[in-house]
Amino acid sequence: MNDLVPIFVMGIITLGIYKIFELFVRRNERISIIEKLSNVDPETLKHRINFPVYKDESIGSWSIRIGLLLIGVGLGVVIATIVDISTAIPSYYKGQLVYDSMRSVDVLYPSCAAVFGGIGLVIAYFIEKKKDKKD
Repeated sequence: MNDLVPIFVMGIITLGIYKIFELFVRRNERISIIEKLSNVDPETLKHRINFPVYKDESIGSWSIRIGLLLIGVGLGVVIATIVDISTAIPSYYKGQLVYDSMRSVDVLYPSCAAVFGGIGLVIAYFIEKKKDKKD
């Protein structure tokens, strides 16, 4: 854990510097937009502007993509664990055999979390799709 602290600290510092630059750039963009709008009649801005609505089909599919990725990762870890256990040379020491089974149980927790989290996201995608068809 101590090896990861410098990586996280540098990431946080870099993110902070990026956000500060982004703040100033956005401010300059807003000022330039206001300057461009200064010669527009204020009466036109009082009415609501209706923009056409375009629905991009790839925006709603993030849940299916991430869900399938998590399912793939989780199943890959489970299959790798099964292959590791089945191809392991049986040990004659009782302590070593217990260690191998404990190690396999430790791997199954995150892989099951990834698989069932992915299944949840896939179900969310189909619910979203059904809701879009209803609307």
